[in-house]
Amino acid sequence: MKQPDGFSIVLTASETEISDYKNNPFIAFTGSFSHGMPLWTSRTLLFPPPSVNDNRSNLAPYGLRKIEASLLDAGEEVITVIPDDLNKVIGPNTKVVGISSMDPLGLAYVSFTYSTFLGWGELPENLHAFQKIFQTSALKKYKPKIIVGGAGSWQIGPKARKILGIDTVILGEAEEIAVEIFRKAVNGEPLPETIKARRSTPLEKIPTIKKAAVHGIVEISRGCGRNCQFCAPTMRIRRDIPLDKIIEEVRVNVSNGNGLITLATEDLFLYKYAHGSQFHPNALAVCDLMKNIVSVPGVEAVQPAHISLAPAVVEPEMVSGLTEIMQDYCRYHYKGNPIITAETGIETGSTRLIGKYMRGKCLPYPPEQWHEIVLEAYGILNDNNWTPLSTIIIGLPEEQESDVIETLNLVDEIFDYQTFLVPNLFANLKECILHNKRRANFDAVSEAQVELFQRCWEYNLYRWRDDWLGTNKTPTGFLVNLATNLIFHGALLIYYRWGKGNLAKIRRELMYKILRKKPIEKVRTAFKAVSSALK
Repeated sequence: MKQPDGFSIVLTASETEISDYKNNPFIAFTGSFSHGMPLWTSRTLLFPPPSVNDNRSNLAPYGLRKIEASLLDAGEEVITVIPDDLNKVIGPNTKVVGISSMDPLGLAYVSFTYSTFLGWGELPENLHAFQKIFQTSALKKYKPKIIVGGAGSWQIGPKARKILGIDTVILGEAEEIAVEIFRKAVNGEPLPETIKARRSTPLEKIPTIKKAAVHGIVEISRGCGRNCQFCAPTMRIRRDIPLDKIIEEVRVNVSNGNGLITLATEDLFLYKYAHGSQFHPNALAVCDLMKNIVSVPGVEAVQPAHISLAPAVVEPEMVSGLTEIMQDYCRYHYKGNPIITAETGIETGSTRLIGKYMRGKCLPYPPEQWHEIVLEAYGILNDNNWTPLSTIIIGLPEEQESDVIETLNLVDEIFDYQTFLVPNLFANLKECILHNKRRANFDAVSEAQVELFQRCWEYNLYRWRDDWLGTNKTPTGFLVNLATNLIFHGALLIYYRWGKGNLAKIRRELMYKILRKKPIEKVRTAFKAVSSALK
């Protein structure tokens, strides 16, 4: 039902950021792909909007829920909606619209790398979806103040503000200052074009969310402390959220029908570790945290966002203890068995670059042991049913051929372990220490860097392709998977055959290298499986 006069404060996010991607956190990465890709012919395929109750979205990005909670605690009139419903809730009484943004212009690592590599369009889907909000007719008619914040707000400079009609951009953690800024907008007071939070929000001023967050996100820690120079969270003071507040937010999500809980953290393994202890994990605190979370009635699965590798080597028994607790609460399965996964960062195999840009990553070990740390951690994780998603950065500042070769050697050693490798081009995020360094790009990468990008995806196909082809045990399932593979591969070959320049060359080389590796054997394997199933 439309609200004729409008709500005073309206909160929203783009359709790619407010969707739960059919309850699959990792599919959300496809929001970074190109807008013109065939996958986006219908948004219902990947990013349908969440359900709505009386115009209020039943899900919203976690950061937006925090701002909503701050405003509600202060007694403000607030409604959080999907972008499709903005026209229903914006009216003459609407004074301000707040927009949450994770990657509004597509400048983060995955968007920057894969929207360029995949092609099919000029813009990442995230950018297209963000711009789409500003075409809302009610915004143009009633002209409320527009405030944009969130982890990606650094991407919006003076030019973007002017083009889109944004009044204020908030940089940094906004819970402590949100009420003051929104009240100024409601009262018609002038707002600065950019506001930067003066400090990291103290624990006692971080509010508890009131409604469910996308993917059931619950924050267990904020900030990192390892001081990797390519990363923004390391610029924030590390704080561990008290257990009682964590459990309260788990209950909020569950009570709103969200049984999948995603733990927002830069490192699950370092929850409540003793600061100054060289990042030695507090195994008892970590396991106690997980026991309490899975004990909440209604929790169906728990998905950690990030882990680091060194703590697994320091405390392998902690990993075993977590597996014992989490094995019945896994979001993903492999060959019918549950697996635990989380994102982690290899970033480089170069011990020189580890020492130069991310010495804290390998603590309490020295940079010279990085290869051994990575491989030993993978062994421990794999033995305990963990399959991490691992990022690698290509084109770090001052990266030399010898550095790339070291990373190639490490990737070759990883072939014996189970993970999923995501190579990204270096992106100079504004909030990181290396913000003034030049971004990497496909037109300037070396032959060795091209080989590294290809090798990572060869590993992924080597590790996962055959299982994908054979996941369905029915004859019909085999035929469907086979047809899907052949059509998909054929379309890619046709598309990537054309084009000029270094990027087109990289696409062709990678596709031919991947697809020439046994196309006939794949067909034979599939038909053998079908024949066997029919007997």
